[in-house]
Amino acid sequence: MTTAPSTTGVDVDALMNEVRARIARRRQSGRFDAGVQAALDRPLPGGAPLFTDDLADPLKALPDILDADVAYDPRSRRRYVGPVITLARRAAIWLLRSWIGDLVDRQDRINRLLYAALREQAIAPSPLGEARLTAVEAALARRERDENASNLEWRFLAARFSGVEAQIRTHAEPFVALFPRGGRVLDLGSGRGFVLGLLKERGVDAYGVDLDGAAVAESRGKGFEVLEADAEAHLRTLADRSLDGIYSAHVAEHVLPGKLVEILRQARRVLKPGAVLVMATPNPATLTVSAHSFYFDPSHRRPIPPELFQFLLEVEGFTGVEVRSYARTEERLDESVPDGPIRENVKLLNRTLFGDRDYAVIGRAP
Repeated sequence: MTTAPSTTGVDVDALMNEVRARIARRRQSGRFDAGVQAALDRPLPGGAPLFTDDLADPLKALPDILDADVAYDPRSRRRYVGPVITLARRAAIWLLRSWIGDLVDRQDRINRLLYAALREQAIAPSPLGEARLTAVEAALARRERDENASNLEWRFLAARFSGVEAQIRTHAEPFVALFPRGGRVLDLGSGRGFVLGLLKERGVDAYGVDLDGAAVAESRGKGFEVLEADAEAHLRTLADRSLDGIYSAHVAEHVLPGKLVEILRQARRVLKPGAVLVMATPNPATLTVSAHSFYFDPSHRRPIPPELFQFLLEVEGFTGVEVRSYARTEERLDESVPDGPIRENVKLLNRTLFGDRDYAVIGRAP
């Protein structure tokens, strides 16, 4: 018989199956006889069986057991003396009924009080458990704050290390051109709204999502549509094939790999067929980035190699995936040296140490 799971968190079915399995093993070893198993299934005299599969939740079943009528048949079927035995039994029952009734009533009240206490304890929150949960949540919040330096003054960090508006717009222009005019495009991690302004100028119906409340307020102050939300959580709220494009710059390096995969998976779901996804991130193939400037932002999790990011888009079903690097490093070694091995070595050093600072991975929804 299929039974409901216990509200107390105890799987009675599994527990009873384990009891029966242990009894079966001990019967096989000769330690128990068949009477033990029979005792488990045997109903009490005049009442319902207590150890059957029907009792998935003992506490829930207890009122039914307490309310059950306990019947005892005093009749004797022996020849000749049966009527006498029956009369004697009925007389004894009549004499004992009132006395036993008082005892039963007392025990019944005790049982009901116990049942009520157990039910209340089962559903009531534990003060100790609540205190421990609060402590764990506080510890997790502290760790998140300390890992991401979320108590840092964001506007000062952005002013020092994120670049000026003109530079950000210049870098974004080639990618913004990929989105259709009039299309609904989402800027994930819209920040101060510089790319939103560029999209609006091109006639794109763009809106942004960002976790930083200060950035959201600044963008809204410029008249942009921006939501304060987590990127993955927001994407999950969108309908299938509802967007004409997604742009996201410098978000991927802020999330763990598993979350990035979920963002890509949700992005493919919400993009219309053929719609473009652009995700830009610092370029760790340039060692001055991966070993130095990447860590200017303390909330960066880890750099993402271009080959890995391209693979992630491909394995999630995006088509025509390509990688474009940009933001050329100004400080480079002078390559005007004699032709030959020396020049080739200088070029190699420039590519390795002073290559483009950022790259974007581009794919289309199938």
